[in-house]
Amino acid sequence: MAFCPACHRELPEEVSECFACGCDLTDAAQTEWVVLGAIESKLYADFAREALSSYRIPAVIMSKDGFFGNIGLPLRPFYHAESAPFEISVPAACRDEAVEILNMTISGKWQRRES
Repeated sequence: MAFCPACHRELPEEVSECFACGCDLTDAAQTEWVVLGAIESKLYADFAREALSSYRIPAVIMSKDGFFGNIGLPLRPFYHAESAPFEISVPAACRDEAVEILNMTISGKWQRRES
């Protein structure tokens, strides 16, 4: 299954236009994504994704240390001190707005990556 980058609806792979919002999916495949920065915990990473989604900004959260499943069980030792285990990416066109939203919602819980 594929997802519409504009409205986040689940779509069949073979469609070229979202039936819900009309987004052209052929252009969406060519969207450039950028890493905004790093978030310190799964809780704040999930919150950041939901906050961006509420502004219709698609976001991808990637674990840097091997979290798996919905419970966020780390594969690295618990005593290993490493900061910011989650990276957040958004389409390049949404970068500035996404940074403002993250600063407004989780300001002290993420580190912006300088581009």
